[in-house]
Amino acid sequence: MSYPPPYYVDDSTDYINRIIDTHGFALLASSNVDGPLATHLPMVRDGEFLYGHLAANNPMTAFIGTSMIFLAAFHGPHDYISPTLYTNPEKSVPTWDYVSVHVHGTTRMLSAEESVDRMAELTETYEPEGGWAMEEAAKYASRLFSNILYFEMRMDSLRGIRKLSQNKDAQTQARIIETLRAEGNDALADEIELIRKR
Repeated sequence: MSYPPPYYVDDSTDYINRIIDTHGFALLASSNVDGPLATHLPMVRDGEFLYGHLAANNPMTAFIGTSMIFLAAFHGPHDYISPTLYTNPEKSVPTWDYVSVHVHGTTRMLSAEESVDRMAELTETYEPEGGWAMEEAAKYASRLFSNILYFEMRMDSLRGIRKLSQNKDAQTQARIIETLRAEGNDALADEIELIRKR
């Protein structure tokens, strides 16, 4: 039995890039002899690479640039789905609908020059137009670089997941969408609309 089921998998480039670019706050995971390590951080995609940074005292930095394979997990909208929305609730159980992308890859530490460029790129990606610019605090920002490690992660293996009630009939999907919109989760409702049975 494969996991996730094939009907939840979407490894298309369009889907994977859209989720990463729209929901760039990732969970970066690795492991050491003491067990799993995990850090939440913003990442920016550029072609086949992801770029991010860690605090220099984060234990994960010891493995940047080694042969260790990291996992960057991106997740978009998600929500609890009640069995009351199903055709036969008495023969159903609750579930959780969501979209996510998992990226596995190796890393490389960036040079000081590359780090400055990537820091500027990260700021430009998330700062509102006309907002703060790195040049305004260049002297202060430059002092922080000794405390930050910027890195590149090659996107070696990709898995896109859309668990969006694909195994339910069109009427059930319509009820789920209506309920999500009523509860204010338009983002997840929109994702279900994209794959909805007609």
